[in-house]
Amino acid sequence: MLLFVLLFTGLTLMTSYAGSEHPASPTALEQVVVIGAGDTLWDIAGRVRKDGQDIREVVYSLKKRNNLSNGTLQAGQSLIVPVG
Repeated sequence: MLLFVLLFTGLTLMTSYAGSEHPASPTALEQVVVIGAGDTLWDIAGRVRKDGQDIREVVYSLKKRNNLSNGTLQAGQSLIVPVG
């Protein structure tokens, strides 16, 4: 039983630490935007996508670039996005 508790606790700590990693600093082709109240990842993706670019790919790229595990954003949060 003690072994199970230790393994479970260790796994929980590793998972929460891995999700809290910050993305690398923006490159010259990127900028930081601050999320406003009511903004969604889809809204941001729509603003930065290029003509003809699939918005789903942009959402995926934004999530990956910013180490987001889901699409939930909070007002005041910073995201790194491509320069539009």
